[in-house]
Amino acid sequence: MASFTWDESTLSADCATLASMAQRFEDAAALMRQLDQNGFELEQYQGNRIIKHQNEQIFSSFGFVLENDNTT
Repeated sequence: MASFTWDESTLSADCATLASMAQRFEDAAALMRQLDQNGFELEQYQGNRIIKHQNEQIFSSFGFVLENDNTT
């Protein structure tokens, strides 16, 4: 299964203004909605949040790079 680890701790670390932070959060929210609509799933594993998809082609179509799947 294709997956990647989601870590929002650095999501807005490089934003210099509140407006740029807001835009980054809005962009991330739009992406999360697209992932949800395309069958991605969220799983908690050893304190990490893993976003997964059963189909590697759909996963890759979003530009994600395959990681090793250590959750099975």
